[in-house]
Amino acid sequence: MISVLFCSRTKGNPDSGLERLLDSAVACTTPAEREQIEFLIKFDSDDDDRLPDSFFAKYPFRVRTFVWSRGEGRHGLHHAQEYLFAQRDPRSRFCLMTADDFYFNRTGFVSDILAVKDEFCILGYKRPPIEAFAGRYEEEEMIRHWVVSFGCWSPVISSRLIEVCQNFGWQANVDSWLMGLSVALYDLYGVVIWQTHEPFYERGGSYERPASTGAAPTYNNMEITNNVGPNNRYWFELVRRQARNVFLNMMHGTDLRRRTVGDRLNVAWRRVRDQPARRLPARVLGKLRRNLASVFA
Repeated sequence: MISVLFCSRTKGNPDSGLERLLDSAVACTTPAEREQIEFLIKFDSDDDDRLPDSFFAKYPFRVRTFVWSRGEGRHGLHHAQEYLFAQRDPRSRFCLMTADDFYFNRTGFVSDILAVKDEFCILGYKRPPIEAFAGRYEEEEMIRHWVVSFGCWSPVISSRLIEVCQNFGWQANVDSWLMGLSVALYDLYGVVIWQTHEPFYERGGSYERPASTGAAPTYNNMEITNNVGPNNRYWFELVRRQARNVFLNMMHGTDLRRRTVGDRLNVAWRRVRDQPARRLPARVLGKLRRNLASVFA
């Protein structure tokens, strides 16, 4: 299943095209595919021009709406995305992160996405040169290149990737966070999880907006756009930690079951092999001492 997550605002927003987006989803999906897609939409509570809930009943797929305060507007978009992610259908394997000025223009995209079996993946119609930024991605010149190297993108992300990373980054631009994560993952481990697909959407609104280019004031020093940030360089360390978590889950699996006796024996054997044999007696004694101390504590 695919969950389409986005925020929508009609009031004062001439680019808004929510009805067009949903109509295009009907036109580009089969009855079977409509059972495999859902839309989760956040509205601002002060948007008096938003469509009423009754409007969405006509669509042949699930549309869920949520309303709360506008807050920091687009600068707080990632917080809304995190909440919508937590409300999605638990069966959903992929999230499509979009906006209300996009629309679909190709049939079969739902089936194409669901055909991807990888547990960790990022899908886009354009493959950015991830490898070219390795070792230099924190340099100012490189940031300004990689942060827009994916084009006008509405990302498709495996749900497991978000579960492991635990958020959509620390700024409103989920696409720039995903690109930074991709570069860090390759730089540290030589792994690329990016995959390409045939284009299936277009954007009908303006690509250049004050909030998305860094021209609008923001509380967030973690924001990163095509010409600003991140002013807080801790952003890179956090993304590297996420890349490590992703890599470890890819290597060791994501199953949350308790370890069996066999699993424990495998871990113990791996630890024995990782250390010189001469250290084994001391390590065994140290383990026994710690176990006894815990018993009589």
